[in-house]
Amino acid sequence: MKRIVNKKLLLLAISLAIIFSILSSDFFKSKSLDIVYPVQKGISLVNNTLSYIIHFFYDKSFTYHKIKSLEEENQKLKAEILKYKNQISGIEKTYPILDFVKKYQIQNYEIAKVIGISTDNWSDFFFIDKGRKNGIKVGDLVLKDGFLIGVVKNVGDFSSEVLTVSDENFKITVRTRKTQEISFFQGLEKNKGILKYVRPEQDIRIGDIVETTVINSGAAEGIPIGIIRKISPKEGEFFREVEVETFYYPYNLDIVLVVKR
Repeated sequence: MKRIVNKKLLLLAISLAIIFSILSSDFFKSKSLDIVYPVQKGISLVNNTLSYIIHFFYDKSFTYHKIKSLEEENQKLKAEILKYKNQISGIEKTYPILDFVKKYQIQNYEIAKVIGISTDNWSDFFFIDKGRKNGIKVGDLVLKDGFLIGVVKNVGDFSSEVLTVSDENFKITVRTRKTQEISFFQGLEKNKGILKYVRPEQDIRIGDIVETTVINSGAAEGIPIGIIRKISPKEGEFFREVEVETFYYPYNLDIVLVVKR
């Protein structure tokens, strides 16, 4: 009985030794690697796929927010460029005005921006962005491109209403440039006016420039208002009718010069 048990134990020990030897052999190790390779490959593929998916959505979100941020920055830069362009344009428009101020030795003035025009069929006026706070007063003359185009009619703290030379309520003493004949100008309608109280003996000529005699305190004179286009004697009346085409152009109003009293 004991011999049988000892034989079994011996066989078990030999079997274990053989198994251990096999497991420890390079051949088994090589085969075991081949066996687990598909499993490791599958795990690696899953990990790589998950990593790719995570990075894909992260990069997509990052790229979206980055593009959005760049678009917003681009819009801000465009707004800044437009702002500076408008400022440069405004400065460029003031150069002729400053040259005119120097030429006519105007001492007291204000540069203003037109902010609105009339829609009233019965009167012709526009609004500027300067008022009482800037020293503007009723009666101040308003010029554009070196021409007289209106007079301040109403004044608020921060804006003013300007009556144009084409309105029938606009009236001013004038002279003709060539012959220096004194007359009285009154607005008539869009881009037109008339010289009133012109006597038959006065030397009034078609094509002559009508200009101011004196601007306010006398600091400047000779500002053009318009040009004589038609002279018609009226039968039975003492005065001649003289039609003047004004230099006022209502569709190109932006920066104007206000000559203050």
